[in-house]
Amino acid sequence: MSVRRRSLPALALASALATLAALMPPGAGARVPVDSASGSGAFGRWAVDGHGLPAYRYRVDQHRADFARQPEIGDRTDAFHQIGNGRALATASNDGEAQLWSQDRRYQWVNRYDPENDQLAGGFGWLKSGPTTFSTLYPDRPSGAKTSRVFGMGYVKRSTSYRHFRVSERVFAPLGGGPLLVHEVTITNHSRRRRHGSWFEYWGANPYDQGLPGQIGLGRPRSQEGGRLLVVDQEASATDSKPLSIFAAALVRRVAGQVTDAEAFFGEGDHARPEAVRQGRLDPRSAAPVPAGQVGSTMLSFQDRWSLAPGASRTFRYAFGIAHRGRVKGLVRKTRRHPRSFASTARNWAGWVPQIRLGSGRTWLSRELQWAAYSLRSGETYEECRGHRILSQGGYYQYEMGFQGAFRDPLQHVLPMIYAEPSIARDVLLYSASEQPRSSGQFPYAMSALCHPNDALPDANDMDLWLLWTAAEYALATRDTAIFRRSVPFADGGRANLWTHLKRAFEHQESLLGPHGGYLTPGAGDWSDFSTAFLQMTESTLVSAQLAYVYPRVAELAALVGDSSFAAQLRKAGRRNLAVTRDEWTGGGWFSRGYSGDDQIGHGAIFGEPQPWALLASAASDPQARQLVANVRRYLTGVGAPPQVKGPARIGSGQSPASNDPGVTERSSPVSVSTGDNNAVFVGGSWYAVNGWLTWALARQDGIVPKARRLAFDELLRNTLHAHATAYPRHWGGIISVDDVCRSHNSTDPERCGIGLNKQYMGQNMHQPAWLLWDVLKLAGVEATPAGYRLDPLLPMRRFTLRMPRFGLIWGRRSARGYVTALATDRLKMNVRAPSRGRLRLRVNGKRWPSSRRGDRIIFRLPVKPGVKAGWSIRPG
Repeated sequence: MSVRRRSLPALALASALATLAALMPPGAGARVPVDSASGSGAFGRWAVDGHGLPAYRYRVDQHRADFARQPEIGDRTDAFHQIGNGRALATASNDGEAQLWSQDRRYQWVNRYDPENDQLAGGFGWLKSGPTTFSTLYPDRPSGAKTSRVFGMGYVKRSTSYRHFRVSERVFAPLGGGPLLVHEVTITNHSRRRRHGSWFEYWGANPYDQGLPGQIGLGRPRSQEGGRLLVVDQEASATDSKPLSIFAAALVRRVAGQVTDAEAFFGEGDHARPEAVRQGRLDPRSAAPVPAGQVGSTMLSFQDRWSLAPGASRTFRYAFGIAHRGRVKGLVRKTRRHPRSFASTARNWAGWVPQIRLGSGRTWLSRELQWAAYSLRSGETYEECRGHRILSQGGYYQYEMGFQGAFRDPLQHVLPMIYAEPSIARDVLLYSASEQPRSSGQFPYAMSALCHPNDALPDANDMDLWLLWTAAEYALATRDTAIFRRSVPFADGGRANLWTHLKRAFEHQESLLGPHGGYLTPGAGDWSDFSTAFLQMTESTLVSAQLAYVYPRVAELAALVGDSSFAAQLRKAGRRNLAVTRDEWTGGGWFSRGYSGDDQIGHGAIFGEPQPWALLASAASDPQARQLVANVRRYLTGVGAPPQVKGPARIGSGQSPASNDPGVTERSSPVSVSTGDNNAVFVGGSWYAVNGWLTWALARQDGIVPKARRLAFDELLRNTLHAHATAYPRHWGGIISVDDVCRSHNSTDPERCGIGLNKQYMGQNMHQPAWLLWDVLKLAGVEATPAGYRLDPLLPMRRFTLRMPRFGLIWGRRSARGYVTALATDRLKMNVRAPSRGRLRLRVNGKRWPSSRRGDRIIFRLPVKPGVKAGWSIRPG
């Protein structure tokens, strides 16, 4: 009896601890290990910083290592890292400069790097002490200097040690800090005597409208607050009648000097040793105004003096940003009041990033999933004309082409954010719906600054379905149906609630039906831009397959909001699209791509795009599904292919089979070579989004296709940064970020990435992190339903942990537990696969709770309230 008396409290304690663990936020004492250097490549090493977050230590000397030259950007050695906080978005370079990006009004660089015109971006400076003068910009560092560089979550860190001094710097975007960066500089005296000197802080003011493209005019800089605040207004124009102002602030009580004219600052010196730094004083005269279209000499910089005893350090803090003139002083005051904003920012990131562990031995994957989540959230921007945030595609589309697009892209990027940061998903839905014209119903391909449609490409026929699908996933998961009563403007005038916009999208989508039951492809085509031109495609069956899956999901949404008539329309259209897709099964063992007139496209070669959607929609019979998956593995993944195909793929599966594959009897003409050679059909390459669809679809074949779970997990792993860095370690693209596409295994240069049309920017595209996170959710078996959730894990391991800010699922060998944070009050119907046989006990929020069992399913009601984490656990007992 005494043993029994001791065991009861122990069992109660264990139960309480398990319940508490289920209710914990992702970063609160429930961290998974991320300390793996696997997948670091040849440029540096993955590590864990002082806040327990992943960080990349960039170690290579890019000016000496031949492999640092990247062919995608004209053999330059730039390695970029994204820094963001939801309002400020910047790109930091391995050379040390940080360029601030703004989409508040124009799509612009605030301090574009242009060294030939003495515009060096910012986020670094010069130290002068007696005869010692040196720059902390990597290309200008003195011989013998030792430099370290770290790319972290929300920051870049650098240290430069030379002679008696170490200068430690950190540029970061403070969460909640607004549209600005903070630069912290700590100077340490390593000599044996007191040293005196100055720090010269540098920020350029070189605004460049990437959408035009062209230089933005500037007024004359103004010095305020005793020289601690420097502000320069961008000139008004026909493009922007209410321009923003660029500012830099010294977050200290006083400064020794300030300068705004780069000509006076550099003088007869050079970038390593400007004349003003050598002389130890700054000329306070203002730079001249800069006409639009010209590169000016405006800079916003400060001088701070210091005196340090042996071993002593001193820290200086600065801010650089862009805002309306009337908001500048308030932003600076707020930043001054928070001298520990970096520690706060790091804690917030640590408490927000997902804690995901899939089996054992994959610490690197837990690290990468945190990095993926950071990459998405830090990529947010704000657009004043909409009053909403947007999650653009990033990379060369945003920073080189200067547009926000395509329309479908933000809608796919926010899919995993529904479970992590639903407010950004809500913003993207409202932003996207407002692009819709009531008259034509056709969403523009992309957007330019100040809410102007961008005609970079003609219209595409799949835009409506992405708005419909993302709206369904958002509301089903969050229970936020109030959003559909929100008034949203039409692009051509007038307003209606969001639900009306969705119904207009359905109406427009259905207006594009073609003679074979597919969807007409005027303009750019469908998902694959230029498919109309390269395939001579007049009708897309890819869109039919997509809608065969999407329409039933939107019908579930319609049922949730009580619109039974619309739900019936959607179900009927979904059944029609399913029948059309089934009829497109070809003799080769896959589904067709579309039509060119009456000629079927894809009868003699498998196209990667439609196959996953056909599987997701259950268009294939069981024997067809097995044959289709075998053909995907054979022709697109290269498993079991003849030697000339050079398979299997070392990264994700290809969109096209190899042109020299003897099993291919159909080839596109012309064939694009921008995504690699040896592609049988347009567009070629390994696309992270398309493989995101494929990973998810393979998992859904569990019980139909042998080893479907393992095949899905294999495809997921192939589409990680880790896979690319391991396969091609001497290639920067694919180590800490990647483009939307890389070349396939059958190409001559399979390590290369990008669409091949741009030479200024690489990496930081949102497709790879978005689909990696979404696929993990789907492989974990997370499915929002009209009543609540169905949880049916499809991972090939029996134990896993998935903790996101708004949703968690922890699966053990004999138990399961989780939590949901909804945005509305409801009683969710939870339909959970039983984690083990025998008698099971359910607890909700720590209390025993009623449930029913139907076969291998546990069914119960989970009460949820807005913003409150509701936890549950199922265990033997």
